[in-house]
Order: sequence, then C-alpha cells, then structure tokens
Amino acid sequence: MLRLENLSASYRGLKALQGVSLDVAKGEIVAVVGANGAGKSTLLKSIAGHVAIEGDITFDGTSLRRMPAHLITRLGVGLVPEGRRLFPRLSVEDNLRLGAYAKRGTADRFRPLDLVFSLFPRLQERLPQRAETLSGGEQQMLAIGRALMTQPRLLMLDEPSQGIMPRLVDDILAAVQKIRDLGVTVLLVEQRLAEALEIADRAYVLQTGRVVMSGPANVIAADASVRRAYLGI
Repeated sequence: MLRLENLSASYRGLKALQGVSLDVAKGEIVAVVGANGAGKSTLLKSIAGHVAIEGDITFDGTSLRRMPAHLITRLGVGLVPEGRRLFPRLSVEDNLRLGAYAKRGTADRFRPLDLVFSLFPRLQERLPQRAETLSGGEQQMLAIGRALMTQPRLLMLDEPSQGIMPRLVDDILAAVQKIRDLGVTVLLVEQRLAEALEIADRAYVLQTGRVVMSGPANVIAADASVRRAYLGI
C-alpha cells in the first residue's frame, strides 16, 4: 500500500531523514521505533505532505512527492500528529465534524461517526464539551476519531500514548488493533516501544535518520541490541 524509496528530508534546517526505504502492506500494523531525534515524526510528516522531500513516496501506486497535503488526505492517508493538535475551544462534536471537511460535498461524510463512537464511547458522552476540558487520554481519542472522519485507508499515529495516564494507554493501543481489524492499515510511531512492538506485525528501527534494522516486530523486540538501546532492558 505504501512505499518509500530512498527518502531524504530536512526539518527546521537539519537533515532528518537520509535514504530511508520502507514498505507497508495493506492490513498491517507497522511500527517505526528509535530514540528521540531519530526522524520518526519527520517520516510521518513527509508522507502526509508537510515536509519537502527527496526520493519518492507512493501510495497504492500513486506518487505523493509533489502532491499537496489536503489531496494526500483525500487520497486516504490520515495523520494523528504528535501533540494531537486539536481545536481546543471547539466542542468535541465540532472537532469531529471538522475531520470530515476533506469529504465535503459527499453524502456520507459523517458516516464514520458511528465507528468513532463504537471505538471511543466517551466521546459520544462528551460531544458538547470543549476539547480543552478533556483529559489527555480523551483528547487522544478525539484526535484519532478526527483522523478517522477523513475515512483513511492508511492511518498514521505519532506517539499516541504521549501524555496519557498509564491505565488509558492499553485502551488506546487496543483501539489501534481494532482499527486495523476493521480494514485500516496502520503506521505507528510510539514511545512505548515494547507495547508498540507487541501489537505490530513488522517494525523499522530508525537511528539518526537512517533505517538500521527492519523485520517482524517480534524479532526486533527480541534483538539484544534493540532491547538495550531502546527498551532499556
């Protein structure tokens, strides 16, 4: 579904990615792991059209290299950015409905609301509340829900457990698995590396902007060098 070939990108004047090649097949959860500053967020931003790149990115055979971000979203690539980037003073309902803006003009643009509420019942209970009044976990649910309103075929998640109470992290990661089971392919960047590798099918390890290891997630998780460097065990 997704292929990166010799991808390089700079972010804030620094070379963040250097010659990265990566594949994501339909129906997979693929994790991208590595230390802070390895280029993981820049990788997702490059795919979403937020960063100028060298090399090529193809999605279902269509090159994304010179495609503007809003057309990449319409094509079926959804991004949940690091820090969630909600509209804090707008209600939960308005944040969700704004997620459907890319599908404006289509009769079924609000159809994903049922899916969002089935994954995150709390959001339905909090529709009138302003986003800024939600807990960190609820805000992350809202950010994922808003991305699902774009009806993505590929959902990219940047650190979905960041700033969330530990008891809610399992709920978020369980929802990621359910999203995949519903037919949405997932590319996951996650600071909780052990948990990410547990739910992923395959993984790539980034170090200073380069892929230094890739393979089945369980093999990556069992590798002694990865466990020492990134899992702290």
